[in-house]
Amino acid sequence: MAQVAKDKVEIGVVLQGGGALGAYEYGAMTALLELMDKIDVPGRTVRLVAVTGVSIGAINAACVVGAKDRADARRRLESLWSDLSLDVPDYWWTAISRNLALLGVPGFYSPRRDIWNFFNWTNFYDTDPMLGTLAKHVDFISLNASETSFVVTAVDVASGELIRFRNHARGDEPKVEIGPRHVLASGSLPPAFPSIPIKDGNFWDGGVIDNTPLGDSIEAFSAAGEVDRFLVVMNLFRKQRAAPKNMIEVNDRLSELRYGNRLRQDRANANTINQLVQTIDALAAAVPAGSLDPELEKRVQDTSRFKILNEITDIDLADPGLMAKANLSLESSDPAAFRDFSAAGVERRRRVGYQLAQLKLRELFEAYGLLPAPH
Repeated sequence: MAQVAKDKVEIGVVLQGGGALGAYEYGAMTALLELMDKIDVPGRTVRLVAVTGVSIGAINAACVVGAKDRADARRRLESLWSDLSLDVPDYWWTAISRNLALLGVPGFYSPRRDIWNFFNWTNFYDTDPMLGTLAKHVDFISLNASETSFVVTAVDVASGELIRFRNHARGDEPKVEIGPRHVLASGSLPPAFPSIPIKDGNFWDGGVIDNTPLGDSIEAFSAAGEVDRFLVVMNLFRKQRAAPKNMIEVNDRLSELRYGNRLRQDRANANTINQLVQTIDALAAAVPAGSLDPELEKRVQDTSRFKILNEITDIDLADPGLMAKANLSLESSDPAAFRDFSAAGVERRRRVGYQLAQLKLRELFEAYGLLPAPH
């Protein structure tokens, strides 16, 4: 039975890093933005309160927040991924097509050419082309002025600290005037890519420490009021896969486990905190007013900084069950997915991401009375 929809809806989004797997996020974000248009009806306010990201997720997030409106965000994502897609002749072997990005992706990165200086290298590619791509596809004036909280993370190479670049001040962390270098820093994964200098620091990809900035999205939700709050988390990494057959597949599998499992742990912790806060609120409401010890009452009130979310919705873009429900086959024999920027690979992932997000989010919004249930 569908719940009664509230007049205010808040949605936060968390986008992981994962190279060419980011095309799944492109498709899924397109589906979310379309569905937000459908539930944004007269008498109801629908807000995208936060989009946080790492690496390719930071680039996708910048396109969404750095846009005039939802339609503009969809156009910018489409244009970005069109530029990042490699046109490969149909007669080329699939293995070559999937690994062509090792030779560079125009508008993203290109191989270093100073071979004579090889023993002094600290990275294999030059990422300056991405600065121009970001300037082309992201409206940074809109991003910095947006009411939507934008947070991307990067690691300070010297201190080892995870640093947040955010367009809104939060606690002790200041507002940052976000530019292309901040987004590129979040996607500068070593040893392939160089660290990015910003002011007095040099920064690597935030995924080195945390590939899913879950808490930063949760913080952006309003603390009180009659609001439907939904956190949408994109998971790009499959949990199960056949044993690797070569060193490249070993490295790919290691990346899946390293970057995917942390999200599953964080999501479980967030759900646990959400349930605890709901329990505390329910118990406090049952206690007669003024009967709590002042110190205990203050501690109960302090829990309001932990937001009660209606749902933490995981769009697991590699979940066999969800794939089967959407009548899609799980392509487990795709070991080069991280670096497959071929036009065919990007389009396949965009389509899958779109279909899975449509399925999962439609069910979510129908359950909360935001969309009419199918007859």
